[in-house]
Amino acid sequence: MNLEVTTATKVDKIIERELAGHWLRRGEVLRLGCPPYHAHVGLRLGGVRHTPYVPGREVPKVTGGPARWPLPSDVVADEDWTDDPALGYWATADDPGQVAVRLADHFAGSAGHARLTWTNQRLAVVYPTNRLAGGTGGPFTTAEEFDARVVARLDAVLGGHSFPPSPAIRFGFGDGSAVCLRDVLAPMKVSRALAR
Repeated sequence: MNLEVTTATKVDKIIERELAGHWLRRGEVLRLGCPPYHAHVGLRLGGVRHTPYVPGREVPKVTGGPARWPLPSDVVADEDWTDDPALGYWATADDPGQVAVRLADHFAGSAGHARLTWTNQRLAVVYPTNRLAGGTGGPFTTAEEFDARVVARLDAVLGGHSFPPSPAIRFGFGDGSAVCLRDVLAPMKVSRALAR
């Protein structure tokens, strides 16, 4: 097992434990807790490409100022987004009100602190409370949530032309939009989520 997979496995166990202990509601079952990814968001919105995507609405303010990451390339095709290490997320939508765009707003505006979490009851964007400007209370703050049934499909996908290919988790939503998140453990996490 390489170092990246070993580290990701340890982080996954921590996320599962912390969400179970400090965020899940009584009777709620965690399907998938995604780690934050410190990189830009790419978005194809109504046929227009946005790289890097800038949130179209106000999202919670985080401490520490804006992220300082290399800018994504304009020459990498949408379907090969994982070949660009400056991109951690890729979303597609036809309308700014669709689920994928609402999630992309958080990923793009959180300086890498927003986390996507899916349970048997809800799909939520969760921030560590100590990373929010003026944040108080428990360890996690839910910034936005949807009914869990907005997720119409969950897949592990391999993207790009690089070798080895970069794994990602793809959430397909009932409104026709989709968001992908880089995750080295994508095949295992998707399989586990669908079995829960």
